[in-house]
Amino acid sequence: MAEKTSGLYVRMSPEKKEKAEEILKKLGLNSATAINMFYDQIILHNGIPFRVEIPNAWDNLDQMNKYEFTEYINQKLNRLNSDEDISLGRLVSEAEKAKDSKKEE
Repeated sequence: MAEKTSGLYVRMSPEKKEKAEEILKKLGLNSATAINMFYDQIILHNGIPFRVEIPNAWDNLDQMNKYEFTEYINQKLNRLNSDEDISLGRLVSEAEKAKDSKKEE
């Protein structure tokens, strides 16, 4: 006897769907199989099978390119009030320390 199934309808941008399906195809999977695998993992983990969080840029410095790093530093500097005692050198120093401590882990 065939197992009962249920449908799932998901809306997303066509671009996201196409990009994901290209990757799934390279893996030999279709969308239905991937979604079933995802649901299996939710059940096994009793929750989302990966961390869901807003990444801390300081923790991801080693993954940033020069442009992203520069933009991050500029954002930090633009948020500072004129009476705060902070310099670009101090920010870079903090960034280097964070990157070095990440490498040691």
